[in-house]
Amino acid sequence: MSDQILFRNVMQITPGSLEPFRDAVRRAVEFVEQHAPQLMVRTYIDEDHMRAVSFQLYRNSDDVLRHWELSDPYIQAVSEHCTVESFEVYGNPSEEVAAGLARFLGDRVRITKPFVGFSRF
Repeated sequence: MSDQILFRNVMQITPGSLEPFRDAVRRAVEFVEQHAPQLMVRTYIDEDHMRAVSFQLYRNSDDVLRHWELSDPYIQAVSEHCTVESFEVYGNPSEEVAAGLARFLGDRVRITKPFVGFSRF
């Protein structure tokens, strides 16, 4: 079984902040694509409900930690324009990753362990 970790982050965009949110997300994704270890990043925006959903796929927990280290200013910039409604983790994150998520997101984090599957890249 792979060590892959998939994040699903559901965010409520702050009223009046749609364009600044879009700009911050765009800058963050451009940075991540060039410098960070994610295998995949996709963000979807529901303008009618001012909600966004972001998916991020990592090879393993070390890559999550590396992303946090590299991308913190971009994460903070996005966070200025939204609140996290829920954060789902699919996989087996290390204790360090699980503790980091719990520290920042508290009970909004749900971790679901893998059962069966495969990836094609």
